[in-house]
Amino acid sequence: MIKVVLFDVDGVLVDSFRAGHQFLIDVLKAMGYPAPTKEVFKTAFHLPLVPALKHLTKSELTEELERLHEIVDRVHYHTELLSEYPYTKEMLEILSHNYRLGIITSRNTDGLTKRYYPFAQTRSLFSVAITRDDVTHYKPHPEPLLLAAKKLRVKPSECVYVGDSNTDIEAGKAAGMKTIMYGGRRNKDADATTSSFKKLPSLIKALH
Repeated sequence: MIKVVLFDVDGVLVDSFRAGHQFLIDVLKAMGYPAPTKEVFKTAFHLPLVPALKHLTKSELTEELERLHEIVDRVHYHTELLSEYPYTKEMLEILSHNYRLGIITSRNTDGLTKRYYPFAQTRSLFSVAITRDDVTHYKPHPEPLLLAAKKLRVKPSECVYVGDSNTDIEAGKAAGMKTIMYGGRRNKDADATTSSFKKLPSLIKALH
């Protein structure tokens, strides 16, 4: 029986592609690197900040990482570029009546509390939030998902994880959870696929 629904943030709860792209452009510019195109940025969109920067620059960034916190604190994150997917808030409220909800994100805690929550106004709906600051291993490793289940005192098999990347589905499967691929992508290992938040309640019910 499904008791918990866990969500990725970027690409699922919020469309942050434009904001994330601009943020990395500004960070890389401050570090002396050229701006990535949108196509190149897509390859790093789901990575935590440091792995994303290493991937985009093809460098270990040994010296630059020493002043990364200073750079990130100085760079403005354009929350005005964030947008919601249709029916997100309404469906979260409906789901919260039957399930406990949680967040699994590669953002750090500040990125979640200072950027996503103020934008979405949904913080009260979530019983747990696991960020990259809470774990040693990031997705596709199952550690973040297993930690969420542990905090909520449920079995992994009683959870559904909704993500928008192959990394999300791999992490969910490794954790022993049901998975739903959200957005336009297909993944043969996902238990269900949808591009509409309105369909989530019925899809989750069918996974019981």
